[in-house]
Amino acid sequence: MKTALLASYAKDEPLIRLGKLLTAHDWSLLGSAGTAKFLNENGTPCRDVAEIVGAPILGHRVVTLSREIHAGLLSRDEDAGELERLGIPRIDLVYVTLYPLEETIRAGGTSHDVIEKTDIGGPTLLRAAAKGRRIVLSSPEQIDDASKLIQGEADEHFLNRLVAAAERRCAEYIGISADYWEQHA
Repeated sequence: MKTALLASYAKDEPLIRLGKLLTAHDWSLLGSAGTAKFLNENGTPCRDVAEIVGAPILGHRVVTLSREIHAGLLSRDEDAGELERLGIPRIDLVYVTLYPLEETIRAGGTSHDVIEKTDIGGPTLLRAAAKGRRIVLSSPEQIDDASKLIQGEADEHFLNRLVAAAERRCAEYIGISADYWEQHA
């Protein structure tokens, strides 16, 4: 069974649609606490990543930043035995919508607000999934197109586009943060 990790700031219809699409194709779902709760409340079974990594720490600031999650994303086929011994699932797909840093800055948020809305785990998940050559979704607009990959009809060129989009999203997000801090230096 394939496993997807969903960590979405936006708790919305695209997240529900993706969860239903994945479970309809016999994927197992893992979610960050809020995402797992939202999906379960909307009829889509999803395990909380805390079952693998332990409870969130530092006021929920550290959840998916764990070696277990990143081992599941970065593992290769030859690592399957080690993952099994450690009780870590291979993660085959990641879907992340990042904290709304851009909106916080546009709304004139304080430095404290900007720090609180700076996503660290999300970009890290996207980059690890990209490096691990997983299906990596960084936007709800990619869900319909990715359904072919979810159904096992993998196309290397399409996967490359998803990887590039995830890397680009991270670069843009980090650039927005850098611009903000340069303007406030």
